[in-house]
Formats: sequence, C-alpha cells, structure tokens
Amino acid sequence: MIDAIRYMLTHPQAIIYQTATSLLYPVLVIEVVALIWAVFELGTLTWEAIRRRGKRSLRLIDDVAASASLHMTEGKSAEGLLELRKLRSAGWVRIFFDEAEGADWHERTRLLKRLTDLESRITKKLERTRMLVRLGPMLGLMGTLIPISPALIGLAQGDVQTLSDNLVVAFSTTVVGLLVGGLGYVISTIRDRWYGLDISDIEYTLDRIEEHLT
Repeated sequence: MIDAIRYMLTHPQAIIYQTATSLLYPVLVIEVVALIWAVFELGTLTWEAIRRRGKRSLRLIDDVAASASLHMTEGKSAEGLLELRKLRSAGWVRIFFDEAEGADWHERTRLLKRLTDLESRITKKLERTRMLVRLGPMLGLMGTLIPISPALIGLAQGDVQTLSDNLVVAFSTTVVGLLVGGLGYVISTIRDRWYGLDISDIEYTLDRIEEHLT
C-alpha cells in the first residue's frame, strides 16, 4: 500500500490515469440517463405538437380581446377575464390567463410582473433540453477518450480482446452522445419558436385590450 502511494506521488500521470479510468462507469450511467431524458422530452414534444395543432387564430384573439374590453369598460373585470380564458390554445397563452385572478388582474404593473415570471418559467423549461445539447456531446467525448488508454495498453500487449472491447465502448458512447445532443437541439429549437409565439400572442392580446380601453 505504501509502495503504491509512493509510486503515485512520484508519477502524477498515474493519478491522472486512475482518475480518468474511474470516471468511465459514472459517465456511462449519466449518458444512459441523458438518453432516457431526451427520449422523454421527445415524447412530451410530440404531445405538445398534437395539442397545438390548428389552435392558434389571430382572428379569435381579436374577437376575444374586443369582447373582454367591452366587459371591462362596464366595470366587469371578472367577466372580461372569463372571455380571455376562451383562448384555449394549448400553450402558455392559456396558462397565463387561467392563472390570472383578483379584481385587479388587469392592472398594468401586475400584468408586466406576471408576464416576466412566465418568461422565466419558459426559460427554465427550455434549459432542460438546452443542457442536453452540450451535455450529450461532452459525455460522448468523455466516453470515447476514457477507454482509449486501456485499448492502447491492450494493443501494446497484443491483447486484441481488450482492444476491441474498449473501442466498442468508445465508439458507442460517441454515437449515443451525439444522438442526445441532436435530440436536445431539435426539441429546444421547436419549443423556442412555439413559446416565442405564445409570448407574442399574450402581448398582442394585452395591447389590443389596452387599445379598446383608451
């Protein structure tokens, strides 16, 4: 034991090697989790796409905003809010108006605060898949490089089995890592476009209401 410690202290490259090789199994486990995570997010994206299909209508927004404004000019803010909840688009527009409450829900400062909070929630949701864009290739690269050292040792010793086993792990982790990153990029890009339109629709609705009230 003492000799092993003395050797590692006098050969720092041995510490680096042992550290790198000990990371192989944690990297593989994390990569499998990331793959499951990416597939799950792909499933939720598909469900979102089905729910959003054909539910966005600028004409409906204009009509609902006009009707809500009419109620609000009569002092019926609750009825106006009920009209806005008719915007049943499967996205953050529905969530924004469903979560509105109180007689002062239409107060400008309150609306701006809620809109800022909603954007923060959207960013948080997008971060889940944006991390996969970086995490996937990073794990794939680590899973590729770590087995290379044992593979080279096996090559030097003429151990073809060790060489082939480690190369299989190396190339497989590369493919899986790129797949995770690719799925994360596609999901993030599509959601970013969807959620940007949702925020635009909310702002447009509020602007139309303000125009009717002034």
